[in-house]
Amino acid sequence: MKNFLLIGFLCFTMLLACKKNKIKDLDSISYGTSFGMCAGYCSQNLLISNLKLTFSKSKNGQAPDTKTCTKTISEAEVNALRDLLNVNADKISTLPEVIGCPDCADGGAEWISVNVEGKQYKITFDYGKAPKELEAAVAKLRVLKDGFKDCN
Repeated sequence: MKNFLLIGFLCFTMLLACKKNKIKDLDSISYGTSFGMCAGYCSQNLLISNLKLTFSKSKNGQAPDTKTCTKTISEAEVNALRDLLNVNADKISTLPEVIGCPDCADGGAEWISVNVEGKQYKITFDYGKAPKELEAAVAKLRVLKDGFKDCN
């Protein structure tokens, strides 16, 4: 499985190189947080696809009690996110799949995932410690996620 993911990241790197380090055909962007040892809604996910924001949150355990809410997002906002990712695309493509020790000692985990031309590239990191190359995009995604605080 590790080899498959390594090959995926190498393909992502080559894809970016072929496109002059620019993400053009972006299918979706996902962002999420999770905490393994918590009460309440411990996992939160945001999906941006087709000018739609889909937010979901779920509880840990056998009865996840998932809540889902949706909103629209403008093409300009999606393009702004794409631009934030494109600024460091060459550096992002070399990041490892897992950075740090996400959710170790219940510190939480964050992740960002990009689907480009039907292929998914995901980077998971310690909660609140986005890699420098992703800081701006993660900050924007956090704001979008926080817009769903009333999702009940």
